[in-house]
Amino acid sequence: MAATPQETAAGERYELSNERVGVALDNEGRLVELTNRQTGKSYLATAARHAPWRMYYRWNTPLDGALELAIPTDGQKARVRRDGASLELSYETLTGALPQTGKTRELQIGLVVRISLEADQLTWTARIDNRESDKGLQVSELWLPWIYGIGDMGMGPASDVLFWPSRGGRRVEAPYVKLMAAVGSPAQSTGFGANPTWSYSDTGAPDYRLAYPYPACMQWFTFNNGAEGLYFGSHDKTLMTTVLNVAGGAGERRFGGPRAAQAVAADAEKAMTASIVKFPFVKGGETWDSEPVVMRLYRGDWHEAARTYRAWAETWMQKPDAPEWVRRTPGWAGTTLKGQSGQIRSTYADLPGMLKSAQAVGLNLLNIFGWVKQGFDDYYPEYSADEAMGGEAGIKKALADVKQAGGRSFLYTQGQLIDPAAEFYRTKGYRITAKDIWGAEYRETYGGSGSGAFMGTMRNKWFGVACPAAPGWIDQLVSQAEMVLGLGAQGAFFDQLGGAPPYICFSTEHNHTRPSLAVGPWKVKNLQRLREVIKAHDRDAVLSLELVTDCYAGWVDIIHSEGIGFYPDPESFGEMFRYTFPDPIVTNRTQGPEANNLRKQLGHAFSLGLRFEGGSRGAQNPDYARYAARLIDLYKTHADLLLEGRFVDTEGFLCDNSRVSSHAFVAGSRMAVTLWNSTDAAQKARVVAAGYQLEAAHWQDPSLSGPDQWIMPDDVAVLIFRRS
Repeated sequence: MAATPQETAAGERYELSNERVGVALDNEGRLVELTNRQTGKSYLATAARHAPWRMYYRWNTPLDGALELAIPTDGQKARVRRDGASLELSYETLTGALPQTGKTRELQIGLVVRISLEADQLTWTARIDNRESDKGLQVSELWLPWIYGIGDMGMGPASDVLFWPSRGGRRVEAPYVKLMAAVGSPAQSTGFGANPTWSYSDTGAPDYRLAYPYPACMQWFTFNNGAEGLYFGSHDKTLMTTVLNVAGGAGERRFGGPRAAQAVAADAEKAMTASIVKFPFVKGGETWDSEPVVMRLYRGDWHEAARTYRAWAETWMQKPDAPEWVRRTPGWAGTTLKGQSGQIRSTYADLPGMLKSAQAVGLNLLNIFGWVKQGFDDYYPEYSADEAMGGEAGIKKALADVKQAGGRSFLYTQGQLIDPAAEFYRTKGYRITAKDIWGAEYRETYGGSGSGAFMGTMRNKWFGVACPAAPGWIDQLVSQAEMVLGLGAQGAFFDQLGGAPPYICFSTEHNHTRPSLAVGPWKVKNLQRLREVIKAHDRDAVLSLELVTDCYAGWVDIIHSEGIGFYPDPESFGEMFRYTFPDPIVTNRTQGPEANNLRKQLGHAFSLGLRFEGGSRGAQNPDYARYAARLIDLYKTHADLLLEGRFVDTEGFLCDNSRVSSHAFVAGSRMAVTLWNSTDAAQKARVVAAGYQLEAAHWQDPSLSGPDQWIMPDDVAVLIFRRS
């Protein structure tokens, strides 16, 4: 017989515990314990008690209501009960703030939070029941769990690392120390650079904040000190727009002034906050059940957290299935024929010569930008061949000549921007663009410039952003794919389609059921359709796009990356995505503080198994060309391991020199370990792989042999092992 649930009584403490985890609520529904019982570490570093959630609602418009009103956790009438391996925290009604300072109202909104424990895993779910008759009142935002009090993982704050899924991955050492040092400073850019909506925090406290899908490449993060960690994973198959949030202090918004600054400082002195934020927009008469958020209080390093997310993703996410020629390609050469200003840099007739130059260093694929009369970043989504560059006949002949010479080509199109100057926008595009909470269009700006002053200072070119759920948009994308394949390209490239901000769209004309379901699920549907169309044309034809996001990556063949993780930087940690999802084929990106060091850019990419984005930069530099050609030769010589093998990061071997970047790739009974010296001094590194025997050692200098050689600055090496 099942145990009778135990309900709240005055002074009671309600606890879930086993040999691994302890979590407890008091009789007012406040979180009072979060303990890793394997290590004895309590992750609530302060004595402050708090409800483990936050909620906001919207009421009409700013004229007769407000777009964001808090439902404070203090003072609510909570009921707590323990039912087997779960705790249930419920509220029949809630009290919410009114636009007038200090005033509140009772809301006919119920909330049930459920916490379940299994092994070292806590699963959080919520149900929101909006019984309001006022249709202008919607529950817009839920933070669950909201954990305030995180100080360190047990070895002191300086030993902790925040593994953060920005772009390809970011490794933030001593996050608590950094957040505390930033108190009183302006919040840093944490989102999508061109759009301030997603660029800056407005919590009033320093924080790390990312939207998913993209610029968060995955919807999980972890704190870890090498021996234990705390995992936060949004296990949400609906792909609702979500925000991952780590802040200093309570993260409450302050409206300026000395007292506000003091309050922020006082909060931030206590600890960090971590939360997963959802945007359900629950209308009156609706009930919404959240997808689960999983916390693990685990032992081990960050790989354990990555495996947790990967195991969940593998139960439902699509896996890539690229043609063999793509799996074995070391990268591409990119070129822009015509810029935004209208200046023609090259013509279609130049493309076979560009392929010949790329083949000289081992690349056999061209990605062609700015090939249309409209130029690059102009008049999207209108595309037509340019007579001044050779016309339609000219580009067809050029692409046929590229193919005849043993090469392949992609043609660029844009995946989401709509230019208000285009006829497409005036006739139907204005209905397709995503609409913000005020009913206006989201806008992004991209500008190019030449050597003149005007375009360098007045270059803002604004674009509307297509809502993936808008009727007719997928038909437009399909027409773009059919167009470029019809011209003779072997692949269709869609800029921005693999990510960009997951805009919450409030258009009532689009097909999304909630504003926050406008992007994630609809981009997946659109990518499914595009893949069907392209593969029906030719099974070896390729769907390629820009930006790396886990839920889209399985539908495409090769991804053009962007951002930290894909270029060298002190916090760059592309291992985070590559280890969690080793199957997608991803390029590097020439960006970051080392953008002018092309050797370092390629060395970083090679160490992670990223394909090279080999543009025209550095093509006239013989040293760079030799360096690139050697790395491409190593890729091709060991394609079964370095290009088609499984990236396992640092698992399966030991390297005795931490200053040398080392990673492993496994296929069958063999393993390749890449070594890259990113320092300014020559290094030696000894690699030991238990259960394997060294089969071969390859160095940047092909004349060298044997395992005991110096690795010069920026150089690489590859050690091949076979299981003994």
